[in-house]
Amino acid sequence: MHDDTITGHPALPEPVPGVEVALTPAPRRRRVRSVVVGGLLAAARPLLGIHFEIYRREMSTSIFPRDERTSRVEGPRPESLAFVGSVAVAGLGVLSHGMTTSSQTAQRVAANRRRGMGWTEVSSPVLTAETASTLPALAAPGTDVAVLLLGIADVLTVTSPASWERSLRKLIERARREAGRDCAVVVAELPPMADFRPIPPLARRLITAQIARLDAVTRRLAREIDGVTAVPFPAWDLDGLFVQDLFSWASMHRTWAEALAPHVSFALDSVEARRASSSPLAEDVDLLASSGDEPVAA
Repeated sequence: MHDDTITGHPALPEPVPGVEVALTPAPRRRRVRSVVVGGLLAAARPLLGIHFEIYRREMSTSIFPRDERTSRVEGPRPESLAFVGSVAVAGLGVLSHGMTTSSQTAQRVAANRRRGMGWTEVSSPVLTAETASTLPALAAPGTDVAVLLLGIADVLTVTSPASWERSLRKLIERARREAGRDCAVVVAELPPMADFRPIPPLARRLITAQIARLDAVTRRLAREIDGVTAVPFPAWDLDGLFVQDLFSWASMHRTWAEALAPHVSFALDSVEARRASSSPLAEDVDLLASSGDEPVAA
């Protein structure tokens, strides 16, 4: 008899032409790996704490916009956004507010939709998700979409996935309580921070692992909560982000805005559709359609 087992494991079924079989780790193996990674990151908290302190000191002497902040694009039927974030909103590495990720995102969305745009910004270079969730105000009443660009400080302070989830849920709930229940939320996943500057290999691996943990939570919440979108940081060409061996923050802001803008536009479309479907006029049309009567033009 032919034995199709190898080292005690049952043989795989014969492949079916045209059908690919994806093999995924067992849930138990994933849980074990998660526990191991969490333990390593907890043990490495002092090491990453050193990097966080270096980061804080760098922020105090770094370049930020010096011009007057502008937060409006004139146009018909203006829409509104609320940005909450750290360096992408504060404008690390650029001299003009118009070059920040938030401003460029808003400008791109306004140009794409050919509509006016206004936006608010809440930012600090070292803002964590937990701190952001406790701020006095996040979004103005009537805001259409809230855009969250957080997590850099949470990586360096080794925020746990559970704490990250609690903070994100609170931020989403607060944004909708302040802006209105129809407000959509776009959450930016984390950039590859380990590429921003030369760092030791161990710190690079730890930072990359922490980014993966937080991004996994963000993606899961986007699947679970209606009207929430997670946007991965775009693939980038590292050579194109360095100028004379220095990291180009201007390129980073532009790249991030290019990735965010289409998702923000789609979120605005969704908000507009939800509001239209729940308007009294839409309800009247639905009633007429169900009764078989034709609407009469005035």
